[in-house]
Amino acid sequence: MIEIGFKPPNRSNRAQLLLIIGTGIFAAGAMGFIAGYLSQGQTSMLSAMSLILTGVGSSMKGVKYSGVPDPGDDS
Repeated sequence: MIEIGFKPPNRSNRAQLLLIIGTGIFAAGAMGFIAGYLSQGQTSMLSAMSLILTGVGSSMKGVKYSGVPDPGDDS
């Protein structure tokens, strides 16, 4: 159910959110490993997840600003 006044996030906002989450996971994993709270296996899992999220976020932002025309756009 959509509430009155609810505005779904556009593609740029979602890309920015993915970049922020990916960077945050990377920073938290690095600090946890340095502090000794995380093992090597946990750290590699967190860094792989952060790389995936950051890559998806940056590619979403790159598609918007790449200047490549949309195949369905006839203009």
